[in-house]
Amino acid sequence: MKDLGHGANVEYIAKLYDKNPKDIIDFSSNINPKVIPNLEKYILEGLEECRSYPDINYTNLKNNISKYINVKSDFIIPGNGATEIIYLLMKSIGKKIAILNPTFSEYERSAKLSGLEVINLALDEKNQFGIDLDYIKANIEKFDSLFVCNPNNPNGKVKDLKKLLDLMKSNNKLLIVDETFMEFVGDEEKYSLVKSIDKYENLFILKAVTKFFGMPGLRLGYGLTSNKEIIEKIYNYKEPWTINSFADTLSNYIFTDKKYIKDSKDYYINERKYMLQELRNIKNIVVYDSDTNFLLIRLNTKRANEIKVELLIKGNILVRDASNFICLDDSYIRIAIKSHEENKILIKYMKDLLGD
Repeated sequence: MKDLGHGANVEYIAKLYDKNPKDIIDFSSNINPKVIPNLEKYILEGLEECRSYPDINYTNLKNNISKYINVKSDFIIPGNGATEIIYLLMKSIGKKIAILNPTFSEYERSAKLSGLEVINLALDEKNQFGIDLDYIKANIEKFDSLFVCNPNNPNGKVKDLKKLLDLMKSNNKLLIVDETFMEFVGDEEKYSLVKSIDKYENLFILKAVTKFFGMPGLRLGYGLTSNKEIIEKIYNYKEPWTINSFADTLSNYIFTDKKYIKDSKDYYINERKYMLQELRNIKNIVVYDSDTNFLLIRLNTKRANEIKVELLIKGNILVRDASNFICLDDSYIRIAIKSHEENKILIKYMKDLLGD
């Protein structure tokens, strides 16, 4: 199988370095370590539902999402993870798409597989990977749609996209925003464009349940748009029954667990602060600001693969070599923010290997 260059490849790495996968602390995967209360109970309920086909229209699931984000259910397209929605969307839009990099590689891969022309544009690394509106304006005739991740993967910084959205609307361009990490942001309401869905038909938003709720294996995500033409095209391509009964059943409970949501958000606000402070005490690295559950680090004295191997061998720690992101080189790594105890272990080994 082709190596797609993502994190969370623990089994492969364990085999390569003759380690037990259970001994490896996976900092390459950006997943909430907190577990939803009563998860086992919900899974058993979902198991009972597995004797029947899921609702082909996902009526219950869409209604639960609708209540959670306060968007009309007609504007919601559920998927087997946000990745399914990305691939369906690429079949349903214009032929020229611009992507702001560095960012998630599946945007470009899915676009090319659907025959789209990809225009790779760069975020401003010197300004915390910010968006330069003048730069977008200068290139706006080159594309039909623009893809931006917010907060961005791999650096984690959230951006105010309201001016960009208006710019795209005035030029009759589609803005695609990946908000799969938005729930981790402390001031989520300020930055999320979900409330703009009904007013802007040139807006498409991607969301994922599995990252914030800590269940990547569940494979549940969704797209949001009020653009009826795009919705119709996506459903023309979408396969039936791609979402299983477990995901449908869990949607009855996870979106209403306000304590879990608040505790998770509060945890990351505090733990980000701790991680940034501790890591910035290490002289030989640069740690970028983040608003989500991972951090991008630039190494000044070692290469990404070098420190990745050293951390794995000496500390059973797996980090993400970020050198395969467009616009980044082999001096970048990305680390997830995990439990406080696991974070302390990472910081210890980072200080030992890179100098404090």
